[in-house]
Amino acid sequence: MIDRRMEIEARATRRPAPGLLVLARSAASRFVRAWQNRRVINRLSELDDHQLLDMGLCRSDVHEVRAASFFSDAGLHLTIAARERARRHVRSGRAD
Repeated sequence: MIDRRMEIEARATRRPAPGLLVLARSAASRFVRAWQNRRVINRLSELDDHQLLDMGLCRSDVHEVRAASFFSDAGLHLTIAARERARRHVRSGRAD
């Protein structure tokens, strides 16, 4: 009896699969976000090296992101690169 009851409760907690409209909206949202990220990356590539260094980035970071997949998270990659560069700078005391 207990096993059967647990099985019924497990079935009750399942959610229905998302509909086609929800999946299409989600895909469109991901595409728009990726497109906006690419526009920002293109603007970053127009900055000079000193401006990029003020943000903790270098030209190679921007080139790596531009060469990555269209749907990759460019912001995450650039944030990690900037933080890692800041850690190295603080630890070694040298300008990168």
